[in-house]
Amino acid sequence: MLAPKISVLLPVYNAASFIGESIQSILDQTESDFELLIIDDCSTDNSFQIIESFQDPRIILHKKKLNSGYTESLNWGIDQARGKYIARMDADDVSLPQRFEKQLLFLEKNQHIAMCGTDAIVKGSNLKFNYPCEPEAIQANLLLGSSLIHPSILGRAEIFKAHKYNIAKEPAEDYDLFTRLAASGIQLANLEEPLLIYRVHTNQISKVQNQKQIGSAQQSMLRMFKLFEYDRIQYSDETVLSYIWPTRSINRGQLKAGLVFFEQLKNSKHPFTKKEVLKVIRIKRYNLFKAYVKQMNFGTIKASFLALRLLGLSHWRQILKLSY
Repeated sequence: MLAPKISVLLPVYNAASFIGESIQSILDQTESDFELLIIDDCSTDNSFQIIESFQDPRIILHKKKLNSGYTESLNWGIDQARGKYIARMDADDVSLPQRFEKQLLFLEKNQHIAMCGTDAIVKGSNLKFNYPCEPEAIQANLLLGSSLIHPSILGRAEIFKAHKYNIAKEPAEDYDLFTRLAASGIQLANLEEPLLIYRVHTNQISKVQNQKQIGSAQQSMLRMFKLFEYDRIQYSDETVLSYIWPTRSINRGQLKAGLVFFEQLKNSKHPFTKKEVLKVIRIKRYNLFKAYVKQMNFGTIKASFLALRLLGLSHWRQILKLSY
């Protein structure tokens, strides 16, 4: 049997409300040379029965014997994938018809790019991703957070197979993967066009396990900041995390120390462009000022605007958009 061009990984757990529409959106792709690997993680609703109702020969359905998690399902799919490319899809999202066609065309024209995502239309929220498209900008933006929409990505199979997902990092396994790739010099990109409908709803993994997600994401962000050549003895991981991801209010001394740290980063050796570094540091300084103002018992909104006034930033609209 000839290998398909694309292997699509679709993990499922109790997604009966959405899974049918999600599968159909893949089957309706204008690029039809794919296999659809659906991994059911012991769903207790009728997700499995809905999946079985599709008779398309491109579907390969695997029902796990034990509920072992979303990331383990993805790694199983990576092991089984026969395609030259691997695409991600979530059970509650919808891929627009030309998604695979346009991503394949982009990757085949840009052999130096390992993986690309797309923008998305968001349902159920006013969320806008506003992720950059160029590899250099994405690498720097990973200093701020995940910079590709996970269920929109399509990449070269050898990259997925060589790196895989870290099960311990779920539910922020995507940010972990992207930072590991970027830190090793692998180039990532985004298509500006929205080719995915991304749903936000109360049952999503990221809301249920919010604290675990934050802990994992902090370590991924720290990985990116370690690409700066700063003094590792003077600045422990714990100290750096308190500057780049302040989770509580800080005093004047901590504010001053954090600002000194960011000033040193500007002058240190690093793989990022100067323009992107300056943007990231402005945002991180703003967040640090906001954490300082919070200890004065102002509300979050007042703290945000006071921090902006203290900084005297003329680019406040950009800061507000990127810092939440």
